[in-house]
Amino acid sequence: MAVSGKAAEDILERIFQPTTKPSARDQAEETLRHPKRLVYVAMSNKVFYWRAHIQKFVLDSGMVPISPFMLFDYYLMHTVSKEVVREAMNNLLARSDEVWVFGRISLGVKVQVGIAKRMSKTVRYFDIGDLPIAVMPITEETAQEELKD
Repeated sequence: MAVSGKAAEDILERIFQPTTKPSARDQAEETLRHPKRLVYVAMSNKVFYWRAHIQKFVLDSGMVPISPFMLFDYYLMHTVSKEVVREAMNNLLARSDEVWVFGRISLGVKVQVGIAKRMSKTVRYFDIGDLPIAVMPITEETAQEELKD
């Protein structure tokens, strides 16, 4: 069976034709068909200045970050009670698929990890000592508690 010149031209056209970016509708449909996993970002307020780098790390990992420091800053500039913000954070943690812990573990992070474990969520730990260059996965056993002031 001979291959026609037209068939070869069609193949070459598909190979070298610039691909179009998906429309907003195409992206929405893809998201609904294949939603990404939600990752609750747990980190001490002592390292909150790394929050944007950590968000990028989670996004680059193919997940969607839920980061209290990006959503609530410091209790919305202290205009909302800590109890209200903690309840909101716990609701987000409950809806997340996984919890990722970045840096040393503060008391608040320890409680969040405890909630995640009781809900049978995957908990992963990361060393952020080399930020902004690298985030390194570590085991729960090598994760360190925050030093007392």
